[in-house]
Amino acid sequence: MMMFLSSFYGIIDSKKRVSIPSSFRSTINSKKEKTYIFKSLKYKCLEVHLSSKINSLVKSFEERDFFSKKNDHFKTAILSDLEEITIDKEGRFIVKDQLQKFSKISNEIIFIGKGNHFEIWEKKLGENHKKNSR
Repeated sequence: MMMFLSSFYGIIDSKKRVSIPSSFRSTINSKKEKTYIFKSLKYKCLEVHLSSKINSLVKSFEERDFFSKKNDHFKTAILSDLEEITIDKEGRFIVKDQLQKFSKISNEIIFIGKGNHFEIWEKKLGENHKKNSR
């Protein structure tokens, strides 16, 4: 089973493109699934998930109480900001302004593998998150 493991540094270029680390690209390519990005609900970072994870989230929403406000808020928080990313042949994608602003990404970034997904952080915030997690 291929997973998103380890941490990698990168940059966001002047055209707002991010180059996905090669091992993460390999995992994405091997899965042959659509790739999505959204604002993390826990941290000031971006989460990147494959469609299989998004599909399981949607299924879990449907299995919960339809009239629950909490369930509705959760669906709104994730699905209203969810965006499919298009990865070019060099392994890059564009980070939209609202995502960049939310995550405070300006130039240097860190990718943090989380098994079935990965996060993109502003470098110093991500390093502090790793340190605090230890």
